[in-house]
Amino acid sequence: MLNAIFVIFGAALWATDTLFRQPMTHEISVLSIVFLEHVFAVMIAAVWVFAIERKKMEHQWLAILGAALVGVLGSAFATIFFTMSFEYVNPSVSILLQKTQPIVVIFLSWLFLGEKLSIRFFLWGALAMAAAFFLSFPHGLVEGELQIASIKGVILALAASMLWAVSTIIGKATLKKMSGSHLTLWRFFFGLAALWALVMFVPQSKIEIPFVVADSKVLRSIFFMALVPGFLGVNLYYRGLTRLKASVATLLELAFPLCAIFVNSQFLDLHLENTQLVAAAVLIFAILRISRINA
Repeated sequence: MLNAIFVIFGAALWATDTLFRQPMTHEISVLSIVFLEHVFAVMIAAVWVFAIERKKMEHQWLAILGAALVGVLGSAFATIFFTMSFEYVNPSVSILLQKTQPIVVIFLSWLFLGEKLSIRFFLWGALAMAAAFFLSFPHGLVEGELQIASIKGVILALAASMLWAVSTIIGKATLKKMSGSHLTLWRFFFGLAALWALVMFVPQSKIEIPFVVADSKVLRSIFFMALVPGFLGVNLYYRGLTRLKASVATLLELAFPLCAIFVNSQFLDLHLENTQLVAAAVLIFAILRISRINA
């Protein structure tokens, strides 16, 4: 029960992320936001591991390789795609689309781990995909919505979901050889390394970052993102995932979109249309059924 609480609480902390991430996307480039977020996250995780826990770092190369893949795919690129999606669609839509992740996780478990899938999985999966479509395009693919590039936001959100799903599978395997706090540190470290390489090839971020560092208000927002939904959320999630099935943890992650919708509507005045609310309910119900079938 305690492990389930860790995952639920960690996922709920992720919901606070939008309060700061969404407003900043209109002022700062996405790469600069995610890069500085990882700088703070690595510092926080290092203090936790070396000064508070005082555990020796594991050096098994397979575990390090797994952590590197999680960092590059799940922490760097997925976060970039997810943040970019905020520029094109309502963040609540991005967050709910991200919850197609359980379907991808279960499919990958079948593909790589030999878990069986029933016909019910495909039926509920089809319903979830239909709900995700109407969540993204409540009026269908009308010309006006395509002109505002909402389809780009949907693709970015779904790409982030797929990368996070892959990271969940790799992370679960890595946690057999590495503690959750160490995986958290390595995740942000390798994510930062990948982002640093990207910054070197993006002139805008190289010029922009020194000015962002000089803005204390922006730095406080990025520090909060790195500490609360970043380090604390991920560390708690990994602590629970260590002893839970990936399919069960994926189900418990639904605390994230549910809390995020409330937070966005209350603090950012980002509301969903009635059609989107119905689609969101159907999407969550379908994912619940899929997760139950898999469990």
